[in-house]
Amino acid sequence: MRRSLAVLCSFLLLTAVGAVAFSQAKTLAVTTGKVSVDGVVSPDEYSFSQDFDSISVHVKRTADALYLAAVGDSTGWVALGLGSLRMDGATIFMGFVGRDGKVQFKPQAGSGHSHRDVGSEVSATIISYAVKEAAGKTTMELALKPAAYIKDGQKDLQLIYAVGTEKSFIPRHMARGALSLALVR
Repeated sequence: MRRSLAVLCSFLLLTAVGAVAFSQAKTLAVTTGKVSVDGVVSPDEYSFSQDFDSISVHVKRTADALYLAAVGDSTGWVALGLGSLRMDGATIFMGFVGRDGKVQFKPQAGSGHSHRDVGSEVSATIISYAVKEAAGKTTMELALKPAAYIKDGQKDLQLIYAVGTEKSFIPRHMARGALSLALVR
């Protein structure tokens, strides 16, 4: 009986702790201060940062820009997408540093489980970008026009992220995921 009671109490405690941790919403408020879009993510540069298995995602929102960054544990490509929690329907930004040392960067449109080139309307939303490779990691930073991705009355910002091992836009990802950030005024 004592053992059953101890197991039950442990279960309830873990459930309560898990519920509190899970209920802490991931939010994105409008803040001040610019991000240096230089291909290097500095401590406290972004208002939201989260590490995943082989990629970290960073986001900051100001009145003038939506800043995004991905740091992948790979010398291949990294990607961030907006507007969907799946590849299909997302506006995707991909980048890597080629074998020749030149930055390769492409805005793409998610289509099913693939992506395709987009027109100049997406390129016009990009304020600046930088991609760097150092110490076995690829970092991509973006500054985007916020009104293109955050509409009046929108409740959350949906993001997808991925990292690949190749220096090409074609191969599949080795890791991917999605997250939703509640937009706070």
